[in-house]
Amino acid sequence: MAAPPPRPPARRALPRAGPLCYPRPVSAAPLAPRLAPLLLLALGSCPGDQARDVPPPAAADLPLPAPAPADLPLPAPAPPKSVQGSQVLTEVTSPLSKIRVRQQRTRRSLAFVRKRGDELVQSLVDLEDPDTPTLAYTRAMAAAALLLVDDPRQLLLVGLGGGTLVRFAHARLPRAELDVVELDPEVVRLAAAWFGVVPGPRLRIHTGDGARYLETTDRTYDIIWLDAFLEPGPTTDNAGVPAELRQQELLRTLRARLRPGGVAAFNIHFLSGYREHVDAIAAAFPRVYMLTSRDSNERIVLALERDQPLDLDALPARAAALDAAGTWGIPFAAILDGLTPWQAPSP
Repeated sequence: MAAPPPRPPARRALPRAGPLCYPRPVSAAPLAPRLAPLLLLALGSCPGDQARDVPPPAAADLPLPAPAPADLPLPAPAPPKSVQGSQVLTEVTSPLSKIRVRQQRTRRSLAFVRKRGDELVQSLVDLEDPDTPTLAYTRAMAAAALLLVDDPRQLLLVGLGGGTLVRFAHARLPRAELDVVELDPEVVRLAAAWFGVVPGPRLRIHTGDGARYLETTDRTYDIIWLDAFLEPGPTTDNAGVPAELRQQELLRTLRARLRPGGVAAFNIHFLSGYREHVDAIAAAFPRVYMLTSRDSNERIVLALERDQPLDLDALPARAAALDAAGTWGIPFAAILDGLTPWQAPSP
């Protein structure tokens, strides 16, 4: 495997804003029932191997890393760096979900386990290079937003998983501050213990409800990344997207949290009902674009704060410049090929 790309030069520490939060045991009961689902993620399917599992250790056996110092990389994920076959490293059941950390050779995943037993992978990292996204959808989420926003300084991620986007943004955007909101405290704890995702001067991790955070925060962001999936049921569409995520009130609040020229990036599965979801986003945002990939069944929906069309003729030059820098680890030009304007239904 190629050596990891060089890290950007160290920068002066940015001012600390807001609390640095480790997870603590909380009950989901006080959360409003209609809002609680929005932070549960299911971003794909099981990696596919059915090799043997080993008994997982007790979740409390692994100590949490220390908070990351300013302008230093996040801690490396916990050992083992490589295993033979496929092994379950730990498995816990929270009040919200059953969560499994699995590893195959150097690739480690965090997944939600559905009632029928299959794994819905939230995050996948290669421990040889944990700061570079592995899944196609994650690369697309990162690349698309950076193609549209020059030098982003304030980032929000709704839903943590194993923190793939967090590690990428923390390593590649040294002047940016990140807020992450995750509903399940067990996900926050596992991301720290097994993936090295810990708070620090530029990274604030909030354990709580994402919709409530959007409603109450006075912070605004250059980029907001959103993923929200559940096991399909009465309160979701058949892809598992909660119906509340399509409500205009929430989508308008989301737009209000973007800085001028900002972008919100949604991950949406390409299943029946997805068009209605994107139409709802298009009703709340002035410009919406769709990013598709041949390597993924997800669609990345890009919603712009500003009512100004993208210059699609100029973006290839920007993608080529980002690729030429050689420091990002994701193929901007190849990802850009799948970007098209969303065609809203005729009145």
